[in-house]
Amino acid sequence: MGTFDVIVGEKEGSVSKVEPVKWNKPPAKPVQEGAFTIIGDLGMTGHVLLVNSYQWKALTDAKLEEFFFGAILWSKSPFKVIEDAQMMTKRK
Repeated sequence: MGTFDVIVGEKEGSVSKVEPVKWNKPPAKPVQEGAFTIIGDLGMTGHVLLVNSYQWKALTDAKLEEFFFGAILWSKSPFKVIEDAQMMTKRK
């Protein structure tokens, strides 16, 4: 399992910093699924977003990870970012 922090930016929808993943044990195989949530000063929000390996690959290939994180942090639509990434990578 790995965890990382994403720091919210000053402008709406922005991200100021994405920390590297801290693994408790580095994965031996490619990651198959990721779970994303917000844990703030008052604890977890209760919302967990599950992203499969194909969705994550589309995000990374389209270089939209920060937009995905920004959508989560700013209560936008992270799955719309995934859809956009999938459309962008299909065109290549």
